Amino acid sequence: MRRSRKFKSDLGTAMVEFAVVLPIFLFIIWCVVDFARAFYTQNSLATAVREGARFAAVTSAPASAETLSAVKTRVNQAFNAFGGAPIPSGSITVDASALPEITVQVTNYEWLTSTPITIFAGGKVLMTKKATFRWEREDEL
Repeated sequence: MRRSRKFKSDLGTAMVEFAVVLPIFLFIIWCVVDFARAFYTQNSLATAVREGARFAAVTSAPASAETLSAVKTRVNQAFNAFGGAPIPSGSITVDASALPEITVQVTNYEWLTSTPITIFAGGKVLMTKKATFRWEREDEL
């Protein structure tokens, strides 16, 4: 029994469909990985500012220049950029003016994406995180 010509012409359709769908599928996977990286960076940034605020909350002089510099260093050490740039020192602010509360904030950290999803965000993805802790040595005021 001979096979019909119709079945012979269908043999390449799966490969053509695969070639059409594969780039779209890979782009979706790439975007999912990039969003995971963004989430990881946001989480790492939040952890870094909490660590800096906690460090400032247990020091004896949170408003001194040495402590403010040490807090900024601590924030940078706690931040894991996951292949990105470290936090610029000008982006880290430490506010100990309203004691007993100490606030550490990272403003406009520029996250670099590996996909063209930044088109939707205006070309940049800026991240800002803030943590406020209570100064633990109020008795020394």
